[in-house]
This record gives sequence, C-alpha cells and structure tokens, in this order.
Amino acid sequence: MSEIDQRKGLILFGGLVFMVIAFSLAAYLISGHMGIEERFNNALGIPAESEEEVTSGLFGFNIEGNPVYYAAILIALIIICLIVYIKGR
Repeated sequence: MSEIDQRKGLILFGGLVFMVIAFSLAAYLISGHMGIEERFNNALGIPAESEEEVTSGLFGFNIEGNPVYYAAILIALIIICLIVYIKGR
C-alpha cells in the first residue's frame, strides 16, 4: 500500500471518529442527564423512586444519564476502532 493510500485511510478513519464523537455528543445533549424513567416520571408527574430501588442495570449500575459512563463507553469504542484499524493495515 502506498503512502498516499495510507494517508487517505487515516483521514477517512479520523473523519469517522469525528462523526462518532459528534453524534455521541448530540445524543447526550438530546437525551440530557436524566434516564428514561426519570423523564417519563417527570412528564407524568409521578414521584421519583428512591435510590435504594434503582439498583438494576449493567453490573449493578445504570449507564443511562451518567456522563462519565457515556464518555467511558465512547473512549472504549474509539480504542477498539483504533486497534481494528492498526491490525487491518
């Protein structure tokens, strides 16, 4: 593979990473910091559940509504994409 093709591939990959980051940020801005149950309860005027009852989720914690988890998953996906890109060259 020539150096020009490698640069084109890197530019394409960078563009895809940028698009994923932009769409992820847009999804977070649209959904906000609240989970779907909290938004639903607020819309209907139902009182919020106590924190003790909300322990279900992936491995005991809820991903939805937590920006740290959103960022961690996004970073993990980018790292996986980089590994696949490097292995595929």
